Amino acid sequence: MGIRVEWIAIAMIIIMLSVSFLFEAKHREAKNSTFKKEFDVYNSVTIEVDQEGIKNKLFSKYGVKESGVLTLTQMTYIGNSVEKLQSSQGRFVGNKIYLDYNVTALQNNGYYYESDHAIYDQQTQLLYVTSPFVGYVNNSVIKGSNLEYNRQEAVAKAHKINATFYPKK
Repeated sequence: MGIRVEWIAIAMIIIMLSVSFLFEAKHREAKNSTFKKEFDVYNSVTIEVDQEGIKNKLFSKYGVKESGVLTLTQMTYIGNSVEKLQSSQGRFVGNKIYLDYNVTALQNNGYYYESDHAIYDQQTQLLYVTSPFVGYVNNSVIKGSNLEYNRQEAVAKAHKINATFYPKK
């Protein structure tokens, strides 16, 4: 005499019901996540113009704009007050450009800076280098912990400077 199939089915139902009563059911509202990506571009060139002519140019390998913030990779920015700003990654938030990783800045006067992080304010034309930097002015080399360069006044302020100056010939 063996166990009948009905008894096995009843036992399985009892086990499933008892296990299901062990877990507490919670009511969770579904998250309403909206897609915020506005656009993305590959190998792009963006040129800003006004009635006077070209204001600035922007080159990048890849860019995406989400929630009003434009994020770019392998970017080069050429503006009216900056000859060239390059970085591996950059973000445009309002009038400011946040540059990260392998940042290089070449000014119209020939000054050249290398750093890992910088912020450029397009409106005030201030370049803030927020990490240790190396600057090259003519043949001179300047190293420091951070830098603030005012393009309008042609004044640079830095902290913890280690410099080697060579006079112009």
